[in-house]
Amino acid sequence: MSIDTERLLSILNRPRYHQFLGLELVEAKEGYIKLRLPFREQFLGDESGTYIHGGILASLIDIAGDFALITLHNRGLPTVDLRIDYLRPARKEDLYAIATVVKNGRSLGIADIAVENVEGKQIAVGRGLYSTAQA
Repeated sequence: MSIDTERLLSILNRPRYHQFLGLELVEAKEGYIKLRLPFREQFLGDESGTYIHGGILASLIDIAGDFALITLHNRGLPTVDLRIDYLRPARKEDLYAIATVVKNGRSLGIADIAVENVEGKQIAVGRGLYSTAQA
């Protein structure tokens, strides 16, 4: 099965929230995705404006995990559960989410996700559980 990049981009760019985030597709293979989140001032989460809000990181992790599975299913999948470990603050910088499918079952799929900065330092890691069942 080959990746339908046009379809993938259509699914990625359609939701208004994804548009707000400004997500960019860097790389896609079966069961793997790499997304770029360009930094925006609106992402800052503290009074002094020094780090990106954890909710933005959680969204990036959730979307990347979902899209790793979308490369195999060619359709959006609902999130069932999401676990995140925040390792260090994300500063005023672009971020990358790298997601890999761990399990692709008939009813559930699991993806592991890492968020890194431009230097390759891990900012957060997560594991997402998604429903792969046909509606």
